[in-house]
Amino acid sequence: MDNLNEYREKVKQILIKCSKYKPSYEEVEIEQIFDIERDRYQVVSVGWNNQKRIYGCMMHLDIKNDKIWIQQNTTEIDIASELVEMGIPKHDIIIGFHTPKMRQLTDFCVS
Repeated sequence: MDNLNEYREKVKQILIKCSKYKPSYEEVEIEQIFDIERDRYQVVSVGWNNQKRIYGCMMHLDIKNDKIWIQQNTTEIDIASELVEMGIPKHDIIIGFHTPKMRQLTDFCVS
């Protein structure tokens, strides 16, 4: 399996696993959004908590130029570490929500 297909499958596996964690309030759904054509992957929460609208991106990963970009992670799950445990090399993971300067201080790819 080439890197792109392998990365797609592993990103989907992580997001499927993470989307199983349901909020304590019942009227919120956790949705997986997989755009394989453009390599955009998200988990979003949608619904209501009493009279308050809940909508937000919990996780957003992209695959660009053979690298996995972690664009958003509002959970306690360390997505980068999980990807490494799945066999993705650190030099193919970019923490996109960090500034380029801050990325230089990590073991992961700068860009």
